[in-house]
Amino acid sequence: MENPSTLLVVQDLQESKWFYVTVLGLDLVSESDSCIKLLAGSHEVLMFQGTLPAINYRHGYNSSSTLVFTVKNLDEKINELRNHGVEFIHDVPNQNDWGRYSAFKDPSGIVHELFEFFS
Repeated sequence: MENPSTLLVVQDLQESKWFYVTVLGLDLVSESDSCIKLLAGSHEVLMFQGTLPAINYRHGYNSSSTLVFTVKNLDEKINELRNHGVEFIHDVPNQNDWGRYSAFKDPSGIVHELFEFFS
């Protein structure tokens, strides 16, 4: 298997396009009425229009898929995204063996993470 990509089923395709391109800074590759293809670095993110918001779940404890975006300065990126109205799951960043992270929701309620590796 080669070149994995991520599929997101979103509640509002145009709102999600704006969020992922304008707020998160992903590159728009192509779009049609029903699908958008983005790039996060070299990773493809495909979005299709769904009808319902994401199921609410306890992030980190319930099974789910999450995009993890690595950043050089976690605190700066959190502040930047909060200034765009992004809702974070954690009040303050958490950490594990590899670094610090903080989870946030997209407009459809899909949870992703920002991650800063320890140097």
